[in-house]
Amino acid sequence: MDIQTEKLHLIEQLTRLQDVSIIKRVKELLQSVPKEKIIGSTPDGSTITESDLIARAQASERAIEQGDVISIESLEEETKTW
Repeated sequence: MDIQTEKLHLIEQLTRLQDVSIIKRVKELLQSVPKEKIIGSTPDGSTITESDLIARAQASERAIEQGDVISIESLEEETKTW
């Protein structure tokens, strides 16, 4: 089934549903969906939105401008002691 068919099927089920507690749970679930499009995830499984990614890029740019960086050579040397 495609996504539109699935949505229509859910709508049909919801219209027949009489259990208010289930309707409330569905409503809560829908309200918990992020308003922004999720574009990725971190290694721990948390989501990354477009604005998260932009903020991270801007923070990296600021760090570079402030000279808060390490050369690849220094990093390679540091990893030898891990």
